Amino acid sequence: MSKQSEANALRRLDQLGRGALPAPGVDQPTGSVIGQMAISIVLPGAAALRRSIMIGGVLLIVGVVLPIVVAVRTYTQRGNLIGIALDPTFLSYIVGLGLAVVVARLAAIAEIANAFRASKGIGLRTTVATLLVLVLGSPALWAAYQANQARAVVSNVFASGDGESLFVPTSGVDADSVKTILLLGGDAGPGRWGLRTDTMILVTVHEVSGRTALISIPRNLTRVQFPPGSPLAAAFPNGFDDLTNAIFPYVSTRPDLMEYYGANGLQAEAVALSQALGYSLDVEIDDYALVNMQGFTEVIDAVGGLTLELGGRVPLPPSLPGERPLPAEIGPGFVEMDGAMAIAYVRSRSADSDYQRMGRQRQLLAALGSQVTAAEALSGFVKVTGVLDDSMRTSLSSNEFNDLLDRLGDNSSIQESVGLVPPLVEPGSPDYAVIKQIVDAVQAAVVAGTPSGYGG
Repeated sequence: MSKQSEANALRRLDQLGRGALPAPGVDQPTGSVIGQMAISIVLPGAAALRRSIMIGGVLLIVGVVLPIVVAVRTYTQRGNLIGIALDPTFLSYIVGLGLAVVVARLAAIAEIANAFRASKGIGLRTTVATLLVLVLGSPALWAAYQANQARAVVSNVFASGDGESLFVPTSGVDADSVKTILLLGGDAGPGRWGLRTDTMILVTVHEVSGRTALISIPRNLTRVQFPPGSPLAAAFPNGFDDLTNAIFPYVSTRPDLMEYYGANGLQAEAVALSQALGYSLDVEIDDYALVNMQGFTEVIDAVGGLTLELGGRVPLPPSLPGERPLPAEIGPGFVEMDGAMAIAYVRSRSADSDYQRMGRQRQLLAALGSQVTAAEALSGFVKVTGVLDDSMRTSLSSNEFNDLLDRLGDNSSIQESVGLVPPLVEPGSPDYAVIKQIVDAVQAAVVAGTPSGYGG
């Protein structure tokens, strides 16, 4: 071997040792390492296609195609964004997708690092590219984390929506033509479930036409009956010996009742109350939605507040502990409300009577359904889902609850609003035969699309 050839060989061995040349048997990849890594951060797998169509194709599908598909699907259903955002299946997709977006790019960088493993400086370039992927992908990782948190909340708050009715009567309106939901609200603080249900509203929806009727049940209704064979029927054979709004805390303090009524995994107190009202009023109750009204202070703030039209002056009670000071009164006219003022408005007892108070509570829930846009709900999504876990329980699915809010917010669909109050009903000495006739007439009117003669 000539001295020149020997020198060239030694130089090549030295370059090989320093990684400047590919190892024997390793094909020299084409293209710039930096360029391929830069492309892979945007289009993972694009650079790998020249080396492996399968690897490159999988990375492109996972890192680019799937996110586009989810984005298109979300856009096409933008009219139901709130329902989508509270769908546990969709939230699971977001968790997986957020991770996949980042992992696909890391895998693409790793594939390039392996292809150029003999190149000088490949370790440093790989480290820099990996850090860029993690930094640029942090929003996707954060979205995955928040979606996972929301998924846990949704599982606690909402049910699957495919359960049996809470109470089925032996007579009344054809159950297949209407859906009836018992809407419950109380003043207990967030996370406290031993509350008195001062708001009780039967929401009946004729599912074919969308016509809706609201029947408000006074909190001071007495002698509520329980279905035969139930523990509460055995304990109170002549009817409950307290006001109806006391059934909830009564059940919550007795482990045997909590076990009996909560056997299906739903809120035991709400199930007991639903069965009691269903039996007493002879009406099928399909589902319930229980709201801690004080907890909705943060929900209202998270979506930017509400505007309510007041027909007259309404004195406000003192603000809740920790809330801002409130004016002594508001109205008449349009009033912009944050959470503290809205809850004070529905809590006010000195403005009028308990019966008008029920109307104010219903007005607030309707405003949530009609005024909150999907964009506002999604912008406050993280805060809203956190508050919901302490403020709401329901046997409805998230999509069904979203439909309920739509019904409450659409004044044109509310055909009748009836209160079981004087002069129709005397809550302290109720005639349940008369009450059953009223409820049956209102539901029949919703199905027929004609006035019942009882409502407004």
